[in-house]
Amino acid sequence: MLRLLATRFGFVLRDGFRIWLLAPVIPALIVLPEFAQHVVEIQIGMFNSREAGQALANDPVRWAFGYAKLAGLALAILATVRFWGATSNGGYWWDLRSIAWKNILIAFGLIALTGLPGLLLEDRVGEQTTGLINTALGLATLPLIVLLVHGLSGNRAASLRSVFRHDWFAAVRVVVFTALVWIPLQYLHGKNHDWAFDAPDALVWALMIFDSIIVGLIATLAGTAIHHGSLPLRTKPTSLHEGSPTKAETRE
Repeated sequence: MLRLLATRFGFVLRDGFRIWLLAPVIPALIVLPEFAQHVVEIQIGMFNSREAGQALANDPVRWAFGYAKLAGLALAILATVRFWGATSNGGYWWDLRSIAWKNILIAFGLIALTGLPGLLLEDRVGEQTTGLINTALGLATLPLIVLLVHGLSGNRAASLRSVFRHDWFAAVRVVVFTALVWIPLQYLHGKNHDWAFDAPDALVWALMIFDSIIVGLIATLAGTAIHHGSLPLRTKPTSLHEGSPTKAETRE
């Protein structure tokens, strides 16, 4: 089991980088708005000092680009999941006709509903209890992530019932694999900003270019982790992935 997990995570790392060559438009969805925000940050003097950074963190122009960046991050992650799912099924990721929209709508709808109890009860029970409620509901509905992957991959045979019956281990893998790639890159993302404060202009620009790439890797590695983690461990590699996991030919 440990060997299978290590092998699968190795595919996550490899394919999370490989997608930059196979479909460069996908990381561009986040890299370009991320860099555009950095340009604004440099122009308003955010990196002139740590104090300036704190004072300008909520600058409205910066946040206008920030919202675009957040949208780009979400799109890049979903597009990465879609890319590997479509590739494993012999399709094209940009062909939206093959998406199982029903499964996507069910997954997104139920994920949104899980946030309502905490939102409605926060004033009554407090922030700490609300956090516990949201965590409990999130854990109880983890297989919805797998249903979302099936939807993006075009798997219409999957259902809400099937993922809750068979895909708990897959859902846990998704969370673990995603955390393993997200946390260190997010830490590096934060350090890039720290290193940029009071730095020479040339170094600031270099760090922000590097940081844009790091955020792009967060998206492609996380999306790859979500897709590859959702598949049963004992899947047979196909030439479509050149050795990475593809179709779910067996169950756990």
